[in-house]
Amino acid sequence: MDIKRIKIMFYINRPHLTYDILTVFKKHDIPIISMEVYSNVIYLKIPFISDDLTEEIRVECEKVYGYDYMEEIDVMSFEEKDIGLKSVLNLISEGVIILDSKGVIEYGNKVSFNFIENVRTGHLIFDFIDDKDLKNCIKSDKKSSVDFIRNKTIQIKNKNFLLNMNPLYSEEGTFCGHLLTLKEIKEDLFYDSFITFDDIMGDDKKFRQIIETAKHYSHSDASILLTGESGTGKEMFARAIHSESKRSKMPFVSINCAAIPDELLESELFGYTAGSFTGANKSGKIGIFEMAEGGTVFLDEIGELNYHLQAKLLRVLQEKKIRPIGSTKEKDMNVRIISATNRNLEKLINEGSFRMDLFYRLNIFRIQLPPLRQRQDDIPKLTNYFLKILSTRYDKQNISLSNDAKSILISYSWPGNIREMQNVLERAVVLTSNNTIKKEHIIFDKTNGFENISIEENDFGTTVSKFERELILKYLRKYKSIRNTAKNIGVTHTLLINRIKKYHIEDDEWKNS
Repeated sequence: MDIKRIKIMFYINRPHLTYDILTVFKKHDIPIISMEVYSNVIYLKIPFISDDLTEEIRVECEKVYGYDYMEEIDVMSFEEKDIGLKSVLNLISEGVIILDSKGVIEYGNKVSFNFIENVRTGHLIFDFIDDKDLKNCIKSDKKSSVDFIRNKTIQIKNKNFLLNMNPLYSEEGTFCGHLLTLKEIKEDLFYDSFITFDDIMGDDKKFRQIIETAKHYSHSDASILLTGESGTGKEMFARAIHSESKRSKMPFVSINCAAIPDELLESELFGYTAGSFTGANKSGKIGIFEMAEGGTVFLDEIGELNYHLQAKLLRVLQEKKIRPIGSTKEKDMNVRIISATNRNLEKLINEGSFRMDLFYRLNIFRIQLPPLRQRQDDIPKLTNYFLKILSTRYDKQNISLSNDAKSILISYSWPGNIREMQNVLERAVVLTSNNTIKKEHIIFDKTNGFENISIEENDFGTTVSKFERELILKYLRKYKSIRNTAKNIGVTHTLLINRIKKYHIEDDEWKNS
């Protein structure tokens, strides 16, 4: 059947306006296939009519008080939104299925059709996914309290998937259905890089013994406490332990207890229900313990956790249950907890700022990571490893170290450990104009003289530019002329002039210093 779509606009909004317009169509015995009505516009889908009859209807509509104009359109408003929504959902790599309140499939994207054999709209989701929790979650008599499903592992066609389900609400807050998602479980699903113990570099005998101990601990489900100075690789160890454990196919979720304000940290850890506090998400939010269900939670900088949250965490460890903020119901929790700190927890206990009972719960297994200065034999190997990565990142092939640069790196005490080594080498790679890193390119964090440079966390290029400008100024002040500076730092006179122009370095910033 041929279709015509019409849009009718009004310059006012008054009662019975829609009725008056539809009366015109009824007079000509034109059925309405579908209709959308808003305050100042009506969209009509009707069987095809001739241009002459369309014009006749337009003339009669002009007599209706408030009528502005009428035009033919290609797509109805709801069709346009529907096309946009389906296009977006079909771009998503997860399976997405929209269900009504009874669990009937209203829409499924292409990925979901690939995941579930013979899935069809208009049928109950239970016809294709036979899962007890899914059936319990969808109840026809539910009006206000609607359950979630979070990261539940299910099998479809001998493949493992994570099932998530969220309630859908109208603008008025009325429950109207469910959004179900399916994500295929792959080896590297839950983290940016799947890290194993093979990725942890080091030939030092004591360090290799620590790695073997960590492997043994991985096979237990007990809590592990990682201690050591900042930058020694505690998170890398935590990820490797997770990868070695029986939970390796499940989520690894980390949180830095020092990086989030106390008033927000509780909701990040435990989640909250809808309307728990001012500014809360209308549909609530799950915490990391629910997010990591079946997997591992890594609590970094646990020594910074405030006393109130320590008590709540202790209860989680003791009872294996969590209670979201604003909820009266507890939820079972199945996660393995790995924590890390660079602080002396025993000292904090004596000072009264860390709970002894929590310490004993976290400290079932303990791994003390050595600082880099105690692994001097590993420094050349680590240096070569990071330079290989950096040479690819900055498209500078076959970067090498001069003998003087090697000596400095080996003799340095590395107070910032591996993290500082990465920073120092990255600076050196950026600063060198050829493939050889020289002594002058090695600038250590604690003596670089650039403490006042602000770090643009989301803009690496800006930070490097600020650093390079300050470095050029430092050398210009030292060597007094552009030509002499270029000669001493190993770059061409032209390159240095171009950098001075690029960073708008004025003569009075260095000539009179």
